[in-house]
Amino acid sequence: MSCTFVSQINVRFIPSLYIQNGKVVSFYKGNDNELKKHYPKAPKNYAHWFATQGANTLFVVDFDGYQWDRLDEIRPVFPGEIWWAGQVRDLDSIQNLLDRGANRIVLGESAQSIYSEALARFGADKLIAGLKVKHGDQGADQCEVLLGTGFTDVLVKDLNAEGTLFMPSFDIFEKCVYFSQMNVYASGGLSEERHIELLKRIGVKGAVIGRALYENKVNLKTLQRQFPE
Repeated sequence: MSCTFVSQINVRFIPSLYIQNGKVVSFYKGNDNELKKHYPKAPKNYAHWFATQGANTLFVVDFDGYQWDRLDEIRPVFPGEIWWAGQVRDLDSIQNLLDRGANRIVLGESAQSIYSEALARFGADKLIAGLKVKHGDQGADQCEVLLGTGFTDVLVKDLNAEGTLFMPSFDIFEKCVYFSQMNVYASGGLSEERHIELLKRIGVKGAVIGRALYENKVNLKTLQRQFPE
């Protein structure tokens, strides 16, 4: 199987803020291990930095599931869209986060039991499906399960590539574009400008970038000049 290349599709660049115990972190291959990185500035300072670099969307992951006050700090300094994720598993939590200023909520697979009710109440424009893929050969099946759920967008995290600064698993994202028939946002492994071109060619709608930005492997302004939205 191979998707038709769609080079005319523009790519949205989405800096990520992973927050654990109030600190900005970067996990390695989805694990909280000795290869996890910590970054010195407060989450709101990084959010402001991304805004000054021209980011229109910010992806925030609350690993602890109770740091909603961080959203109150980030919202005033980041004027673009804020996508929020992290242990959101009930309708009241979604409503609270939206009321606090989040634009969209990413619902992971642990929230499958509320997919239908959440989509009916808030609409697909407020929600994004979140998938974590560890084995490439399972990516197609995981994405295909979302067909007919009502989601229009899915954020797919490649756990094997996360934090490696090596390269994304392009096959996973290509399969998800094909089988989900949704807007696919790719996360994990992106560290070079050429990775963006390849993601663009397979039809990925946007790229979530974390460690590569914090460690100056890529420059957000440069990416936006080369691949305008």
